[in-house]
Amino acid sequence: MRGPTNKAWEEFVAWCQSRGLKPVPANPWTVAAYARSLEPRLRPATIRKQVHDLARVHEEKTRKRLTRHPLVQRTLEIIERRADAAKRDARLFEDDDFVTPKKSAKPKSRSSAAPTRKKPAADPKPVRRGLSAEPRLVARRKLNR
Repeated sequence: MRGPTNKAWEEFVAWCQSRGLKPVPANPWTVAAYARSLEPRLRPATIRKQVHDLARVHEEKTRKRLTRHPLVQRTLEIIERRADAAKRDARLFEDDDFVTPKKSAKPKSRSSAAPTRKKPAADPKPVRRGLSAEPRLVARRKLNR
């Protein structure tokens, strides 16, 4: 009779063999690298389940508990944090935040002549000597010692 197996274990073994790694006994680094390879195509909860499923079969074969290793736990936590950050940062702006340009009635003609450059408009308020046009960001204070 054949030993316990599951789809997660079979995928892990195929992944290890394609890279020349030993699936039994698996190094925790190998399991962490496998979890990272699943990150682009699976959700973090699914990755965690896959790692637990393959660790269960691995434990029955070798008595080593891969999911308790700090490297594997840290890798799974990093994957979850990265997914949470991607969700949080996915919508930085609302659709109302952007101003849509109004279409002009006249179509712009493209002439073969070189484009003319406009002169910059003069500053409406001249800057007085010794004063800057922008306010100071940090005020200077004397320290009492």
